[in-house]
Amino acid sequence: MTSTMIAAFRETDDVQIRAGIDASVFEQVAALHRVILPPVHREVLGWSNGMETYTGYFRLFGLGATAGMDMLAWNHPEYWKFAWQDRCSAYWCFGETAWGDQYAYSIESLYEGQDGEVYFLDAVSMTPEVIATSFADFLENELLRSAREPYDQMIRLARQKFGPLEISSHLVYMPSLLLGGTETVENVQTMNARAAMICNGDLAVELDAGPPNGTVKSVQSYEDAHGRMRLRVLWT
Repeated sequence: MTSTMIAAFRETDDVQIRAGIDASVFEQVAALHRVILPPVHREVLGWSNGMETYTGYFRLFGLGATAGMDMLAWNHPEYWKFAWQDRCSAYWCFGETAWGDQYAYSIESLYEGQDGEVYFLDAVSMTPEVIATSFADFLENELLRSAREPYDQMIRLARQKFGPLEISSHLVYMPSLLLGGTETVENVQTMNARAAMICNGDLAVELDAGPPNGTVKSVQSYEDAHGRMRLRVLWT
């Protein structure tokens, strides 16, 4: 089945394939981080260490310096997850859409070496939803399908507007949908991926914790002690 999927990605337009990695990398990750990726997932990264499809609007992360995005760096708590408090701490993110919606496993399933379900974590809420029963199911019915014909009309419109998208960039609405922004392509902009994930987390957490009858007065940006762009909500 994996060889059939690999052939399908090779034959699909606008897919960026990378050099594969050696099996020893997975052994090192398991020993140091207790993360044991499912066999099909390891096989795919052995063929291509990460992948961007639909000219960068759907991403599969890899491992190490040769990946477009290193899963270990992306999942480090201080990279962006801290901004979401505990909303996504139970998940291991291995891919994403250009909006920052995350494709993820339950971390516990990886610790136990299971071929677990794949979750979709919404970019502006981190609300989890099971979208596949396994990585193989995800590969065929989510990633390959999206590579050929995305179900998200706004992704198609954004590609027409921006062209190919670097893996270091995300799409964002300005103003944010969390602040009443309108879901139109005219309001879509690009933003550094890490900064976008942090800002979405700051907004989601602060809005949920705000006063019951409060009104947002403004949103301030600032740089924290680690040089990370952050957002602060001011209330009336």
